[in-house]
This record gives sequence, structure tokens and C-alpha cells, in this order.
Amino acid sequence: MKNKVHLVYFSATGTTKTILGSISRGIGIKAATKYDITQGQSGEVDFSEEDLVIFGVPVYAGRIPASAIDSLNKFKGSKTPAIGVVVYGNREFDDALLELKTIIKSNNFNLISLGAFVAEHSIFPVVAQGRPDEMDKNKAEQFGKESIVFYTNRDESIPLPEIPVKGNFPYKEAKPIPLKPKGNHHCNKCGACVKACPAQAIRPEHPRRTDKSRCISCARCISVCPQNARHFGGILYKIVRRKFVKAYSGTRKEPEVFFARSGTNYN
Repeated sequence: MKNKVHLVYFSATGTTKTILGSISRGIGIKAATKYDITQGQSGEVDFSEEDLVIFGVPVYAGRIPASAIDSLNKFKGSKTPAIGVVVYGNREFDDALLELKTIIKSNNFNLISLGAFVAEHSIFPVVAQGRPDEMDKNKAEQFGKESIVFYTNRDESIPLPEIPVKGNFPYKEAKPIPLKPKGNHHCNKCGACVKACPAQAIRPEHPRRTDKSRCISCARCISVCPQNARHFGGILYKIVRRKFVKAYSGTRKEPEVFFARSGTNYN
């Protein structure tokens, strides 16, 4: 593998980062350059044909987070080979993978493969609890291996074909998620959530509160809190959780992967 590998990811709770790490291991890379765009990307980054970029984003209500889109568009290719991945919480990835594909291609990257992987749901963690597990990581690693074998052995005189993926255009409407986390009496005002919040929805003087107009419900504040002082709750949360868990926790969904060599390949 001669190409230098770069990982670009929005990973509020760490699961998307984990999936990309497994993919890069499958490619045979122990150390890749990492761009964590969870809290934004300040400037443009240019890549050449000698690079390989793996993009990873979560799925929020069937779409890519708006703030992630702004950051993704700052990464510019030059016919640079790329892999795109979305990570969702066992419901459905809807239009997110098609959306990611469109963004990557519009920035002059050549797509090798695309994948949709499952992780523990960030708002209702009992759904897909503990994922990505070892089976998920192994499948992500295999996806990386298959992607790079195909790319290395391809006929370079033939352009990479279009990769058909699931999804619809126009995309489904990006609606705000009404469920928002908040702090409780265990909060000691350490400021970890304030620094980590991608939406600047938590003020340092009142860290138990959440600015609902800014919050994107990503659960990053929950994952970084050393006191376990932040959580989702309330009557609305309990009602929605009951319905969601009943609908989406019974069946284990598996990764779906799509290759430029043949269009679609389901795992």
C-alpha cells in the first residue's frame, strides 16, 4: 500500500472513529493521519492522487449532521481515491450514504467503495448496545481489505464506475431532534462537556443546562462526562424510547457495503 492514508471523521461518541480504525487496519495501515471534524474544520485540506482518504460520519434522523457537511466540503481531492462510511443506530441509514457519496464526489475524489455500519444508538443506547462489537470490527476490517485489493488490482486505464447506493434524492427533510440531554446534581462543573460540545450548546457558568436551539442531540456531552452527570430524560423521552426500542431492538442489522467494481454487495 503506497498511498498515504487519511481518516476524516465526525464521531461524537467514538463509534464512527472505531469503525474507521478497523477499516484502516484491513487496508494494512497501523498509523493514519486523522482529521476529527466533530467540532469543525478550520481550513481547507488538499489531497493528491497519492493519498487515500476514508470519510466517516454518523446518521442523524436519516441524514448527515449539517455541521459535518460544512467540514467535509473543506477536504478537496485531485482524483484522490476515497472510501465513504456512514454509521447508524440499527434503524436505517435512509439518504445519508447517498448524501455522503455526493459530497465526496463533488470535491473531486474517486470513490472505491461505500459502506453503512451499525453502532450503539446514541440517544437510545439499549438499541444495538455495545456495537460496534468484535463481529462489526472484523467486518469493517474485511471491508477495508477488499477495498484496497480491488483498488490495487484494478485496470488503471478504466475510470472507476458509478457506485449505486440506497437512498433518495431529494433527500428526506432534515428535522431537528426534539430530545436533548441535560445535567443533574452529580455535575461538578468540570467543563468537559462545555469543551467537547460540537454545537456550543452548553455554557460554562451553567453546565447542567442545554441550549435546545443549538443542541444537535449527538450525546457527546454524555460520553465525555467523567461524573456521568448528563443524560436524556423526561416524559417525552420515555414515551419515544419505549416505541423506538420496541421497533428497532429486535433484529440485528449488519453492514451493507457497495463497491465500484460491481455496484452493490451486501454483507
